[in-house]
Parts: sequence; structure tokens; C-alpha cells
Amino acid sequence: MRARRWLRPLALMVALPLAVLEVTLWAWLTSLGRLLGRLPLFAWLERLVARMSPNAVVVVFVLPFIPAIPLLKFGELWLLREGHFIWAAVVILGAKVVGAAFSTRVFAIAKPKMMQVAWFARGYALVTGLVEMGHRALEALPGWVAAREAVHAGMAALRARMKRARGPLMRRLAAARRWWRGKWG
Repeated sequence: MRARRWLRPLALMVALPLAVLEVTLWAWLTSLGRLLGRLPLFAWLERLVARMSPNAVVVVFVLPFIPAIPLLKFGELWLLREGHFIWAAVVILGAKVVGAAFSTRVFAIAKPKMMQVAWFARGYALVTGLVEMGHRALEALPGWVAAREAVHAGMAALRARMKRARGPLMRRLAAARRWWRGKWG
């Protein structure tokens, strides 16, 4: 019982950031992963993953990062050495975002197969348990609940504004297309 009281704060230190990341980034990365899935290379990789055994899928889930990491590091170091700091930051952030988005896509496709691998299923249960613990802790904070509701209201207002702006924008694009065709036909 004493160990449980001692471990709870440590578990919360892991659970809270996991829950915040899930709430803030997971949906966005999943959407980006769906967009990546439309590209031929990523679509081919998805079909390949769908045909693989559970153990091979777990390897594929980790494999894309292994060769990419040293290659990207050399590129980043070269950009930094040449004084291209902004481009180095773009490469670093872009690689992280695309890698994470592709991982969410592979995970969504391959999760049923990966769950057949015992150690992966145990690790997944542990992480989801920590995320749930983090969600419970966040939901107990009135500031978190208010912030979440404010963000949802702001996003709804932004979506409505974008929907209203879409009509005039589409008309301008159509007019530009007609002009382009008339000019260069």
C-alpha cells in the first residue's frame, strides 16, 4: 500500500503529459496521417502493412525511424554548419511531424495485428491506463474544463467563419480559372 502511494505521483507525472498530448495533437496528427495515406508511397506502405504478420507489423511500426534518423541528422548538421538555421529548424520539425503523422496512420491500420503480440498489448494497456489516469486528473481541474470548453467554442466559431468565407473564395478561384483558360486556353 505504501508503494502505491509513492508510485501514484510518479505515474501522474507521466500520465498528465500523455493525456495533454493525446487531447491536443493526436487528432491533428491522425488527420495529417490520412492525408499522407493519399500519397502513392504511403498508400503502398499501408497496403504492405495490411498483408504482414503481427510480429512484422510491430517491426514496421518502429522501422521507419531507424534509417531516417541518421540521414536527417546529417542533413540538419549540414544545414546548421552552412548557417541555414531556419531551414534546419524546418527539416527538424517537418521530419518530426511527418514521422509522427505516419506513425499514427500505421498504428490505426495495424493496431488489430499489433495487439496480437503479447508484449505490445501489455505495453499498450499500460500506456492507455496512464492516459486515462491523466484524463481523470485533468477533468478534476476546473481550469482545464473551462479552457477545453473555450477552445471548443473558439474552434466552432472558426469553422463557421471558414465556412462563410469558403463561398466567396471558391467564386474567386473559379473566376481565376476561367481567366486563365481564356488567356492561355
